[in-house]
Amino acid sequence: MITNRVYVNNRGAGREDAFKEAERFAEYNHFEKKGRLHLRLLTEEMLGMVSEIGGDFDAEFWIENDDENYRLCLEAEISSMSAEKREKLLKTSTSGKNAAAKGIMGKLRNIVELYWTGYKEALSSPANPRFPEYTYMGMTSMSSTVFDSYWKLSDYKGEIESSENFSKTAEWDELEKSIVANIADDVSVGIKNDTVEMVITKKLNNI
Repeated sequence: MITNRVYVNNRGAGREDAFKEAERFAEYNHFEKKGRLHLRLLTEEMLGMVSEIGGDFDAEFWIENDDENYRLCLEAEISSMSAEKREKLLKTSTSGKNAAAKGIMGKLRNIVELYWTGYKEALSSPANPRFPEYTYMGMTSMSSTVFDSYWKLSDYKGEIESSENFSKTAEWDELEKSIVANIADDVSVGIKNDTVEMVITKKLNNI
C-alpha cells in the first residue's frame, strides 16, 4: 500500500492530513495497538523535525510498505529554493548555529537542511565545516548510481558501537533516549537527482 502524498511544510501545513494518512495506513494493514502507537510516534517525530527546518521548507510526506517493511517518506526538491534563500541558509549553517544540533532528530534535521541548502558544495571537501563529524560517521555512499550521497542511522550507530567505551559517550546516550532510534529499524537521508529524501523504516514483523 502507498498512502496519498501529503504536502507538508515547516509552518504546519499538512500536519493533520499526514496523521490521517498514518491512521488510514494502520487500519488498512490491521495494526494492533502497539503498532498504531509506534506509527503515530514516528510520524510525530518526522513532522516535528520538519517544523524546525530553516527557511521555507516544502515537501511531500507519504507512507508505503512491501512484504517486509513499512516506510515513512519525506521528499523535498532542492531546486525549489531560490539562490537568495539558499545563500542565506548556507551562511546560517556556516556560522555554526546548526552544528550544535542536539538529539538524534536534531542531527537528522541538520543533515536534511545541509543537503537541501547546498549539498554539492558541502560534499566537495571532507573538511567542510558545514558537515559535522556525525554526517561522515553515517555516510554509506558518496557516488552511487542512485544516490549522490546517503546517510544511515544504522551505520552511525555502528560507528559509535565500535568505539571504545561507547556506552559512556554522549552520542550513545542520545541514541538510548531517542524515540526514533528505539522504535525505527533504520533512518536514511539521501540525495537523489534534485531531491533530498528522508526515510524512516520499520519492519512489519517488529511492530
